[in-house]
Formats: sequence, C-alpha cells, structure tokens
Amino acid sequence: MTSDETIAQVHSDDVAVVRQLLGDALSAARDRWIPVNAIADALVQELIECAARGAEPGRMSAYLRGLATLIDKSTIPATAN
Repeated sequence: MTSDETIAQVHSDDVAVVRQLLGDALSAARDRWIPVNAIADALVQELIECAARGAEPGRMSAYLRGLATLIDKSTIPATAN
C-alpha cells in the first residue's frame, strides 16, 4: 500500500467513526424533539469552527457549495422533525 493509499484509508476510517458519532448525536437530538432547523444551525456552526481551526477555507467553502447542491437536488421528502 502506498503512503497516499494509507492516508486515504485512515481518512476513510476516521470519517466512518465521526459519521457514527454524529448519527448517534443527531438521533439523540431528534429523540428530544429538537427542531431540525436548530440541528442544522448547530451543524453549520461546527463546520465554521472546523474551518477556523485550520481546515482550508477554500476546501470548506467547496464542501458547503457541494452540500447546497445536494440539498437542492434531494428527493428525500421533508418530515415534521
């Protein structure tokens, strides 16, 4: 395995761990009937803090633009919470 492949695998593993942690936290928030707009606001604030802690601003902006595109194209129906 090359160093680039190793880095990619470690990143993929890290992403999987964080997705599980976030999924658990989001599930707990929904169980407490926290409104989806409050959850979204908190997630955006966390992304901004990630950018402030050293993530490349251009990369974070690209993530957010990509996210906006995915949301615009989403076919998942809205729910009450």
